[in-house]
Amino acid sequence: MSVIAAACTKSQFMHEVNAQDVSSLDSPLDLYTLSWADEFADSLLDTTQWKYRVGISQSSFQRSENVSLEDGKLKINLKRESYEGRELTGGGVITKTPWRYGYYEVRVKMDGGQGWHEAFWTAGLCGFDDPNPTYDETTGQLEMDCFEHYAAYDEHTFTYGAIEWQPLQGGLNRDYATVTENLAESYNTFGFEYTPDYLNYYYNGTLLKTVDMRVAPKHDFYLWLSCIATAPDATDSGAVFFDYLRCYEITPANYALRKVPFIEYLDSLRGPQQSNGVDLWIEAEDFAIINNWTKERDVDQAAVLRGFTQYDAGRDSVALKARTVITVDSTASYTLWVRARDFSTAPGIRKFKVLINGQEAEGEFGTHGSNGYAWQNGGTFLLAAGTNLVELFDSSQYFARCDRLLLTTDTAFVPSGIGAISNVVHSMP
Repeated sequence: MSVIAAACTKSQFMHEVNAQDVSSLDSPLDLYTLSWADEFADSLLDTTQWKYRVGISQSSFQRSENVSLEDGKLKINLKRESYEGRELTGGGVITKTPWRYGYYEVRVKMDGGQGWHEAFWTAGLCGFDDPNPTYDETTGQLEMDCFEHYAAYDEHTFTYGAIEWQPLQGGLNRDYATVTENLAESYNTFGFEYTPDYLNYYYNGTLLKTVDMRVAPKHDFYLWLSCIATAPDATDSGAVFFDYLRCYEITPANYALRKVPFIEYLDSLRGPQQSNGVDLWIEAEDFAIINNWTKERDVDQAAVLRGFTQYDAGRDSVALKARTVITVDSTASYTLWVRARDFSTAPGIRKFKVLINGQEAEGEFGTHGSNGYAWQNGGTFLLAAGTNLVELFDSSQYFARCDRLLLTTDTAFVPSGIGAISNVVHSMP
């Protein structure tokens, strides 16, 4: 196995955390024990453990008749046939038992045909007709995609990611890998390790990425093995073969040992968290008044404010402003830093302004030209002891995104990484 392109290889990860226990970065099976598995060795699917995925999804209708057990494999047939208003049919199965923390692994040979979307993923629903999901508005809604083979992908590429649907909508991560193996000709293992602190993705035992789950909603989920058609010109026939699904659990004592290097790595992403002066770390999503800005979850697990998505010259300037008041202990000169998102494609057009007590900062933000979030210097402001007004102005009205701000009395300090946890109290302007 060789991962040609992935978000983070195991060797990179080991270097970043300087881990003393190298084994803790390998496949987690040494510290986990098997709690349940289906090796699909019987002649019929165990319907006490599984529910069929049935119904319309995009270009296909999912039928239970397309699922069978053959030669120790779960087979999902993919067909071009007219059924219930669709010209294509796929299928899938869903566990009837909800799961939570643990390690979950499948071994699968994909179809790889044009237009078909294979996946091993989770949802808080045991089918889209489930009247009793495992989440509610207070716990949020989380989807984890251990792998997805998109309809337009070749036989060497897959994606993996986690989506927060509630209370903030957006991706905790979405990453892509290209491998040497032909995924439609050989069986390969895909696994994910879900914990209260982190989410690890694995391909053939190699760690692909670690995602911070301390910021994500927590609830039980069901495991889905499925294939649907996402394009009307999908190939006329095919099949996906799952060799097994295995579910593992870990003891509290073993987890206490295992989590250490991963938490150290995640915390290292914050960068320096204290200057030689007074630091005011401000989360954009905590602003007291956001008007028409929208709270969402974006890349790097960032909870951010997003501006309008289409420019309208006639918009009221009030709608374009997010506003908040923070309290400063003593009068001093502060340097402003703003962490904003830009893109390598058409850079510098998704921008916004920052105002401190009505005074505009130098330049606009979201104009750094790099793909993702980065810190930009906004100049120096004299803040008086007491309350001070901070505003974000959506100057582009085109997908501007602000993650957080820093006001620091240390003029030599340059933030990097995600930044420290908020240490200010917000009040209404």
